[in-house]
Amino acid sequence: MDILDLEQSLKFANYNGIGLNLEQRFHLQNGIQRLLNSDLAHSFEEFKFWGRVEGIKNDYYICIGVLYSNQYEFPTKRFFWASSTDFSFKPFKAMNNQHFDEFDKLTSLFSGDPNKIYIKVEPERQPGDQDDDAKPQDAPKEKDPLASTEEEDPNASFVPRNLTEVDRLQITIYAIENDCRIMPKGAVKLTDQHEVRVNNAFRGLSIEEALQV
Repeated sequence: MDILDLEQSLKFANYNGIGLNLEQRFHLQNGIQRLLNSDLAHSFEEFKFWGRVEGIKNDYYICIGVLYSNQYEFPTKRFFWASSTDFSFKPFKAMNNQHFDEFDKLTSLFSGDPNKIYIKVEPERQPGDQDDDAKPQDAPKEKDPLASTEEEDPNASFVPRNLTEVDRLQITIYAIENDCRIMPKGAVKLTDQHEVRVNNAFRGLSIEEALQV
């Protein structure tokens, strides 16, 4: 749904029996506006409300930013998520690719707690431990010419990462986007610069055409 026409677009979803109440729409629009006012929004030409993922305790709201300029044939997309506890949108971190084999095994409902840990692999932190950024930097050590380099040992710089609910949320959204993303023929166009652009001449589908989708 286009953010600029969010209020009207949400009304069409109500016919399916699933929608947002007045309070949810109010907080969602405020959260989206804060996102649009942030520096993150300046990197994208279009923002859309992607949808809501329901959880047991809280829900997740998803927005997507799209950049068309200087993107060869495929626009760049970036997803943002917010919890229904604060509606504060933030970008997903780099995808957690350490647990790909485990995602399909997670069949329970989302809890609504983004910090929930499904698989713990990170070492326990002690109370006196400092963050890496806060630790004093040691003097550079002299490299052993016979030591294995990162190219020779791909696990030399490996850092274990827990599998959390945010990771599961991210891979779920990417899977839905990959499998279910469709749009009517003629809704976008390819320019002479090989950039995908919205086709302003497209006026939507007729009722008969929409029923055939």
